Amino acid sequence: MKALFEKINQITNHFSVLDIGVLKFCLLALGILLGVYFSSFFENLIIILWVIFVLTWLYIVVKVFGLYWDKK
Repeated sequence: MKALFEKINQITNHFSVLDIGVLKFCLLALGILLGVYFSSFFENLIIILWVIFVLTWLYIVVKVFGLYWDKK
């Protein structure tokens, strides 16, 4: 498993900003498609999904700004 992650890391080191943007757009489209197909299933889980979203968003914000502040 570690070898797989190392290989993925090597490949993604060569990604450009455009490549990352396309990847994010692809994942957004996948999320929207899953939301459309499973909307009734997720109706009862909306609060949990919001909590997961906010926690992961906060993690990313702290990680990004933490790295930014460390460099100054």
